[in-house]
Amino acid sequence: MAKFKLVAEPTFKCEVLIPRAGLEDGKIEFTFKHHVLKELTDIEKELEGKPVIDFLLKIACGWSLEEEFNEENLDILLQNYPASGAAIIKTYSSEFFGVREKN
Repeated sequence: MAKFKLVAEPTFKCEVLIPRAGLEDGKIEFTFKHHVLKELTDIEKELEGKPVIDFLLKIACGWSLEEEFNEENLDILLQNYPASGAAIIKTYSSEFFGVREKN
């Protein structure tokens, strides 16, 4: 078991299931930024009403795809797989707030 630290690591990785029409969900491992709760609340307020990509760029900093993680490639993902934004945010939130599904 990993030793507990009072201050969380700056990043964490999670597998995100991306819904794909007519296919099984695709799996992408994202590297997420850990924000303290106040910071995350401030980000949400700042970006309220803005495109989802703006929020995703604040919470994610990498992925397991061959293509570089950047705004252009993230937009390509969102345009091709419209449910991907919600899937990424749901996974981040579930991990951040410790809401894990039981097997």
